[in-house]
Amino acid sequence: MAGEELAGTKQALAAILFMQSTMNTLDGYSTLLSSPWTAESFGADDRRAKALKEYLVHAVTFSMAYAVASAFIVHGRLGWYIIAGALITNLYLIWLYVRACRRGRAAGASGWANGN
Repeated sequence: MAGEELAGTKQALAAILFMQSTMNTLDGYSTLLSSPWTAESFGADDRRAKALKEYLVHAVTFSMAYAVASAFIVHGRLGWYIIAGALITNLYLIWLYVRACRRGRAAGASGWANGN
C-alpha cells in the first residue's frame, strides 16, 4: 500500500512538473513575443519578420534553459517530464509562429502598425 501511494505521488509530481514546464514556456513566449495573430498581421514586413525570428530564438533559449536547470535540480526521471513539457510546447509554438509569419507574407500583410 505504501509503495502504491509513493508511486502515485511521483506520478502526480511528474504531471505537475510537466504542466509547469509547459506554462513556463508559454510565459516566456508571451513575454518575449506577441501573438501568432500579430505575427500574421505583419508577416510581409521583412524587418518585423526578422525581429519575430530573433525573439523566437530568445523564447526557445529562455524556456529550455529553465527547463534544463529545473530538471537538474529535480534529478532523475522526474526531470525528463520538465524537459518534455518545454520541448513539446516549444515545437508547437515554433511551428505556430513560423506558420503565422508565412501566412502574413503570403497575404502581403505589412501595414498593421506604424503606418507601414
